[in-house]
Amino acid sequence: MASLLEENKARGMLRTITPKKQQGSRIFIDGQEYINLSSNDYLGLGQDAALAKEFLDYSTGHVCPLSSSGSPLLTGAHESYAQAEEIMERLFSKKAVFFNSGFSANSGILAALGDKHTLIIADKLAHASMIDGILASKGRYLRYAHNDYEHLEELISKNHAEYESVIIVTEAIFSMDGDRCDLKRLVDLKKRYPNVYLYVDEAHSFTLFNENGAGLCVNSGLGDQVDFILTTFGKGLGSEGACILCNATARSYLINTARSLIFSTALSPFSFAHTVFMLNHMQKRNDLRKRLAGISTYIHKTLTESGFENLSDSQIIPLLTFENQASLEAAVFFRENGFYAMPIRHPTVPKGKARLRLSLSAALTDSEVEKLALTIRKFAQGF
Repeated sequence: MASLLEENKARGMLRTITPKKQQGSRIFIDGQEYINLSSNDYLGLGQDAALAKEFLDYSTGHVCPLSSSGSPLLTGAHESYAQAEEIMERLFSKKAVFFNSGFSANSGILAALGDKHTLIIADKLAHASMIDGILASKGRYLRYAHNDYEHLEELISKNHAEYESVIIVTEAIFSMDGDRCDLKRLVDLKKRYPNVYLYVDEAHSFTLFNENGAGLCVNSGLGDQVDFILTTFGKGLGSEGACILCNATARSYLINTARSLIFSTALSPFSFAHTVFMLNHMQKRNDLRKRLAGISTYIHKTLTESGFENLSDSQIIPLLTFENQASLEAAVFFRENGFYAMPIRHPTVPKGKARLRLSLSAALTDSEVEKLALTIRKFAQGF
């Protein structure tokens, strides 16, 4: 263990945990205040103090235990659990199953789905939680080049006849590049093969699209064509936990096979009550969705005009520095200019694709957005 830690430290890749305080669009670290570009609180709901007080005032009049004291199969399914289930099933017209986090959901679900009769084909940039689940499964897996659907179809065409099921695995919005999958092409491809299914992770798009925030699949009019939709509650929703939306048979199968569900104590009734409160609130906040879209468009324009390659078409914007050391220097530059943004380096991203990850939020004020645009332009001059 010690040798690995020393090696990571020498290479500038040692991970550490530092306590931080978030408040609105600001983050406080080691006594310093910065504008926060590192959070996944895309609508600003998680750090909305007035909204938190409104929930606490509501919860004061309701009995909400702080522990579920067991898995969902024991004591972990309760009144607020059922309320959250009802809302999610209404939003997606699918059956819902809850997990404690997006990571435990993806890793547990894909491990359960991937039996010896199943082939899983995942996008090359699929999240680590998906890869862990695939590797833990008993099925075979392949990877297709990122968003390369000709490559994907080639793999399906060559292999689909050998398996009972083929599952395509992708993210709706990719967590590092900020680009989107082409849902229509994926659905069209799926329809050409009777044993092909589609699994879409909406961790970074749930709450941000459609009039009610249901996400990209529903917003594209393709929700009924996607077999598995994974949503998380700790990002745009500002709560915690995760949910898979699927048909009734798949729901029952996962309840009986997903080890991260069966053998984990469920989140508390208090936590689920907060999720219910936030789900109801989120659906009404199309104003925040529009604001985030406007901020994102402006920063994309600034990035392109400043001469940077722009991979993204979402609120996640990678400012590519290419080399690991350059990403660390970029993080220092942005901190000196009042922004907290994280450098992302190999092996989290491919070698030569290091970047500063700018994670935008509707909570950013107009003056903070202008300051960010100015900082990007200043950085470009010396890059």
